[in-house]
Amino acid sequence: MKTGAHSTTAPPGDQRLVLLMVRLARTAGYRLGQALTAMEMRTHEFAVLNHLSESGPLSQQELGRALRINPSNLVGLLDLLEADGLLVRVRDPHDRRRHLVELTAAGRHRLLRACEAAEDAEDDLCSPLSKGEREQLRAMLERLVGHACGPGSRC
Repeated sequence: MKTGAHSTTAPPGDQRLVLLMVRLARTAGYRLGQALTAMEMRTHEFAVLNHLSESGPLSQQELGRALRINPSNLVGLLDLLEADGLLVRVRDPHDRRRHLVELTAAGRHRLLRACEAAEDAEDDLCSPLSKGEREQLRAMLERLVGHACGPGSRC
């Protein structure tokens, strides 16, 4: 905690910004999870498909680092997604010792459906905000994520 002119104890009813962010993150995660569950998808599966869509083919190590998923957990997750035909692991043409993970057409289609579900959850969560307020919130969150989630951090 910081010391100085400000009290380190919040008065009753005064919610710290970080606690509000934690509450909102939990609620947003829950709502996203519910939306994805309705289409029989988990948030980690959505994260993998989304990241591969944004980045293109990656090695398992790169993917695990980017998403902060333990390698042993990632292997099982990729096995399930591959068995469902949503991604493939192919030899890297530049380094035959490693495999690249990439989306299939079915994976891209499933991701589009998941993005629609996520957008519905986001619209519901952000319904009290105007379009301008949503844009401001997005810009501020992107700045905070850029600051907090730099190289070597856990985000």
